[in-house]
Amino acid sequence: MNKALHTEFQKAHRRHDLWICLAVPLAAAIWSASAMPRGADELANAYSALLYSLPVLNTVLMPLAMAVLASRLWDVEVKGCTVKLLYTLQTRRSLFAAKAVFGAGEILLMVLLELAATALLGYIQHYTEAFPAAQLAYLGVCTYGVNLMLFFSELLLMLVFSNPMPALCVAIVGTLLGLFSAFMPRLVSYFVPWGYYVPLGCYEVAVWNEAEHTVLYGMTRYNWGLLGFTMLLAALLFAAAWQLIRNKEV
Repeated sequence: MNKALHTEFQKAHRRHDLWICLAVPLAAAIWSASAMPRGADELANAYSALLYSLPVLNTVLMPLAMAVLASRLWDVEVKGCTVKLLYTLQTRRSLFAAKAVFGAGEILLMVLLELAATALLGYIQHYTEAFPAAQLAYLGVCTYGVNLMLFFSELLLMLVFSNPMPALCVAIVGTLLGLFSAFMPRLVSYFVPWGYYVPLGCYEVAVWNEAEHTVLYGMTRYNWGLLGFTMLLAALLFAAAWQLIRNKEV
């Protein structure tokens, strides 16, 4: 297993996957920083506003990022037609396990960088609101769970079609659907897995003052039920991808 993981790391190094893991959190940080709070009132509510907006940003950025990671993870095997040769050098189980673990590690790196960028923004912009460590940790767990679910769904499409285009097209359409569902009643968003970042969020608009154009945010209950369902979907998609690799003729 260690040898297989080392091989995947070498492939990722040549594909420059690290730049993808860096680019997505950086884009989210720049996007968030562009809405820099002004005034004492906004600074006192700034973390709440940031954690409210991050799930929407993730709905825009993460589905496509997961499709890119999944397609690139299997890209060498597809383009080089090396799957049959690989199966003579290592077991299917070790190949799939290494790719799944390495992909999950890349996603974890991406999520941790996003959380670190969130904390750094608060420090740089001098937020006066108390640092919401528990809410930030919950956001990280939810983001990681949805990312895993989408990653394995895109990896499954990559395995079925042996072509990255279907996975990328589904991700683009899913992003649009997820963004649309973010502004619909919460019940609607439960039917759009690409947009699960938003109903899993723990902040909502509590008060909107139209005259002064100010917003106050309040916390909602943690949506453990949806998070559990998301992890179950991720496990089922993982199992489906493994079954496909185990039974597919090459």
